[in-house]
Amino acid sequence: MEPVYEGNPKHKEPWQPGRKGSLCPADIGAERARMLLREAVPLGKTRFAADRGRPFCAQLHDADRNRWHGYPVCWREVPHNVRQAVRDRFGVSNAELKRYW
Repeated sequence: MEPVYEGNPKHKEPWQPGRKGSLCPADIGAERARMLLREAVPLGKTRFAADRGRPFCAQLHDADRNRWHGYPVCWREVPHNVRQAVRDRFGVSNAELKRYW
């Protein structure tokens, strides 16, 4: 079954008081998020992708229906054992890696 992207409002503007989570950039819409999820490097119940050098993490939140949500992270939050695979798959340069470290 193909993974299905479901956005989570806590990662969208406007910021929701009392909720934790990083805000997704405004230029990442649902269609782009679905593409990143499909191309992401899997690691257990998480997947990692990059868009213009920015790393993203997707988490499985409904295993029965294969539903995922994602959010931006820093490169240091991407596990070392998948970091290079993500960089290779999404064409991340050293400068982009440093920018979003």
